[in-house]
Amino acid sequence: MLTDFRLKIRNFIKKHKWKVVVFIVIWSILIAINVILKNIPNDTPITTYTPHEPIIENGDTTPKKWQDDIENYIKQYVDYCNKKDYEKAYNMISENCREKIYPNIDEFKAYVDYVFSSPKVYSIQNFSNRDNVYIYRVRLFEDILATGLTYSETLQYFEDRFIFTEDNGKLLMSVKSYIGDEKTDYMYEDQYMRITIKSKSIMYDEEIYNIEVQNKTEYTIVLADDETANEISFIVQGENRPMLVEENWQAIYVKPRSNNNFTISCTQFFDEGVNTTGINFDSVRVLRSYSGKEELKEQELENAVSLYGFTLSLE
Repeated sequence: MLTDFRLKIRNFIKKHKWKVVVFIVIWSILIAINVILKNIPNDTPITTYTPHEPIIENGDTTPKKWQDDIENYIKQYVDYCNKKDYEKAYNMISENCREKIYPNIDEFKAYVDYVFSSPKVYSIQNFSNRDNVYIYRVRLFEDILATGLTYSETLQYFEDRFIFTEDNGKLLMSVKSYIGDEKTDYMYEDQYMRITIKSKSIMYDEEIYNIEVQNKTEYTIVLADDETANEISFIVQGENRPMLVEENWQAIYVKPRSNNNFTISCTQFFDEGVNTTGINFDSVRVLRSYSGKEELKEQELENAVSLYGFTLSLE
């Protein structure tokens, strides 16, 4: 039987010699390719999703005791917004944040209607942490299953900073990069005026100061009207940072014998870990008359009672 089997194999090879040769060659090539691939170093990075490890390298990882709570907070908030359950979503935001960012629910409704005009899905990533303040980047994408949009259309997203802070063993959530407010009582006074820093609002990337200016004279006092560069600047870690000017910014001036409140702000990243130590008012003008008109500025400056500058210390 063994002889008969060998004869059959020999006859098969003689009959299909070229097919056998081609098979052997292909088989040998496949084995060689497999060996080569196994010996090629794998330089492809291994990535894992770590939503609670901060992007900013010097930040601490969010404590494990808060990680599930933070994920649940964001999930519930997005669910409420998708369902247009305005009141429940609004009440998830901390009271201080509501007062500062959305002082009434109608303003919050306008935000939800704009951002959640169609259903959204989201991704989260811890951005940085400092002093028990946990800053998360939240990106809202179109829900491709709910909207029927293409994949490329879902690549566009709305991004926000969600801030989580500890308060008596519980988490408080803020949105729109809002971290908190501080009451202050810094003051500067001279013969012309008194300036008091009433409070400071801390955002992730900005500090906003609420100032009250009392004009003690019979003249108009101008602190800033875009007449020169850096009329107001902030001293941060020894350097001067210019005041931020919004598109609808208006001149800062006080009429005779009156008080006015203003807000001024500068770029200041919370995770920098540095303090603002002073505010420079470098272009104070005490004017007999002030129109705010470009064509009259030179004449008004010529008749000025005083032109000077000073620094209000925040230490």
